[in-house]
Amino acid sequence: MQTWLDRFPERLSYELDQFAARGLDFRLDEELLETQGRVVLQGSIEHAGQTIGLQLVYPDLFPFLRPEVVAKGLDLRRHQNPYEGNLCLLDRSTRAWKPSYTGAWLVAEKVPYLLDLLEGDPDDLRKAEAPQAEPASHYFRTAAGAVIFVPAAMLDLPPEARAGSGRIAFATFEPPNVRVRGVIRQLVEKRGSRKTRTLATADPELQSRFSGREIPFRWVRLEGLPDTNRPISLLEAIDSAQPGFGSPPQEHVSGGSIGISAGVFREEVRQGEFEDTWLFVVQYDSEGQSGRYALKGERYSRQDLSERLPQYVRLQDKTVALTGLGALGGELAIGFAKAGLGTLRGLDSDVVEAGTTSRWVGGLTAVSHGKTEYLRERILYDYPFTTFEPFNVRLGGTAGSLGSRDETELDQIETLLDGVDLLVDATAEIGIQQALAAPANDQEIRQIYVSATEGARGGLVAKLVPGSGGCWMCLQLAIEDGTIPIPTHNEPPSLQPRGCSSLTYRGAAFDLEPIIAQGLRCAAATLSTNATEDYSVVFVCSLDEQLHPPAWSAHTLEEHPQCSICSKPS
Repeated sequence: MQTWLDRFPERLSYELDQFAARGLDFRLDEELLETQGRVVLQGSIEHAGQTIGLQLVYPDLFPFLRPEVVAKGLDLRRHQNPYEGNLCLLDRSTRAWKPSYTGAWLVAEKVPYLLDLLEGDPDDLRKAEAPQAEPASHYFRTAAGAVIFVPAAMLDLPPEARAGSGRIAFATFEPPNVRVRGVIRQLVEKRGSRKTRTLATADPELQSRFSGREIPFRWVRLEGLPDTNRPISLLEAIDSAQPGFGSPPQEHVSGGSIGISAGVFREEVRQGEFEDTWLFVVQYDSEGQSGRYALKGERYSRQDLSERLPQYVRLQDKTVALTGLGALGGELAIGFAKAGLGTLRGLDSDVVEAGTTSRWVGGLTAVSHGKTEYLRERILYDYPFTTFEPFNVRLGGTAGSLGSRDETELDQIETLLDGVDLLVDATAEIGIQQALAAPANDQEIRQIYVSATEGARGGLVAKLVPGSGGCWMCLQLAIEDGTIPIPTHNEPPSLQPRGCSSLTYRGAAFDLEPIIAQGLRCAAATLSTNATEDYSVVFVCSLDEQLHPPAWSAHTLEEHPQCSICSKPS
C-alpha cells in the first residue's frame, strides 16, 4: 500500500521533530499505519488551563494538502464539524495551505488562535473568519441520486408553525421510486386536532415540471439537530417533537414502498443570516429489505439561481425569439435557459440525426426527435423557470406542401416576433435573415446575428439596434466593401457525410464555443435594463491553426450610404 511516506521518506521525522521543538508530545499511531496506510498522530495541548486532546489525520496527498485536526473533546459553536469533531483552522481553499507548513504549526498556532477568537469579542471573530455561513446540515450524508427540492416559499416559514403535513410531487418521466426525486408542492400547518392552514405552495413553473403523482409527508420544526448525523437520530428527534411523525404511513412506489418525514430548523445560510433548512428521512421497503436514508432539502428558487450570475444578467421578464437551432442555436438555447431567461421561442423544423451529435447540444437521446421538441423537453426538465415555445416551422415552403392551411409563413413570423425583446438568428441563411430583419426593423426589435465560417475557423456576431446604426442590409454591404472584415475561413464545404442529403463542413464543437459565448454575452447586455452601449456593432472572430486564443475585433456599424432601407432622400 503506497503512502506519502514512500515519496517523502524523511518528512515524517521532520514533522515529529517540529512537534518536539515546540514542546509538544505527539506520537504516530503505528497500528493505523500498518493496517490502513494512514498517518495519524495523537497528542494534546494546554490552553487556558485545559488539556485538549487532539488527533492529526494526514491526507494521502500530504504535504500538498493539509492534515485534519480533530478535537472530539471540544464542543465549539463555530468552526468545528459537530459530528466528526474536526476543526476549521484555515480557509477551505487549498491556497490556504503550503507544503512547507507542518502539522505542528497548525496545532501550536492555529488551534489556540481559533479558541481565543471564540472566547473573545464576537465582532473580532466575524472579522477574522471567512465571510461565509457554516450550515450544520452539510454534515448529513445523503443518498446519491435522491433529492427533494425546496421552493423559495418553504424557506422562511412563520416561527409559530410547529408541525404539519405536505405533498411531494414527482415528474411524469420520473415517477415515485425508492430513490426519491421530487419537489415540495404544498405545505400545510397543523393547528389543533382538526384545523389546518396552507402555508406555502410551489412556484407554477415547478408545478408544471413536477406534474405527476403526489405523495404525502409529515414535518415538524426542530430546535436543533440531533446528536449524531444518522437517519435514525433524525427520526427520533422528529418523533420527540411530534409523536408519531417519525412513523409516517408507507406509500406504494416503483420498486417497493416509502414513508417520508421531515424536520425544518433555522440554519445559517450566509455569515450571520439564518433561514429555514429542511432535512428528510425516507424509510423504504424494497425487495424484502427495509432501510432508511437522509436527504438535505435542495434549495431551488429564481433568487438562488440568479445570485450566481452577474448583476447585469436579469432576464426573467424577457422574451427572445431564436431562429435556427443547429450547432450554434441549440447551444444558445441552453445558454439562455441557464441565464434564467423568462421565455424563449425557438424556430426550426429539422430532426436530429446521429452524425450531427458531434456538434449539437444533445447526444444519442436526441436522435430522431425534432430539435424544437427535444429542446422543449430538455429545458422543461432541467431549467423550468424558462418557458420554451416551439415553432416547428420550415420557412420557405415548397409546392410539395400545397394543401389547406390556417396561416401563412408571414402569420407565423408575426406570431414569433409578437412582443419579443430580442431576435437572435443562428440560421446563417441569408434569405431567412432578410425575411426576418424587415419585420423586426418595422417593430424596432433589436437583433443579433450569430454565424460561424467554414471549418469553424471563425465567426461573426452582429448586434443591430434599429435607429442607432446600420441595419441588416447595411451589414451585408459593409461585408461586401470590406468595411467589416470577413472572419478566417476554409474553402466552401465539400464534405457530404454518408446518408446525409446536404454538404456540410468540418469543425469541432469546441471551436464554435467562442462564437456562442459572445452571442450570449451580447444578448444579455442588450437585454439588460442598464445597457449603455445601445448601438449597432459587429464582432469578428478568427481562429488560426497554431492554437492561439481567438482573435476578436469590434466594428461599429454605421448606416451604409448605398442601403435602400436606411438611406434618406436629401
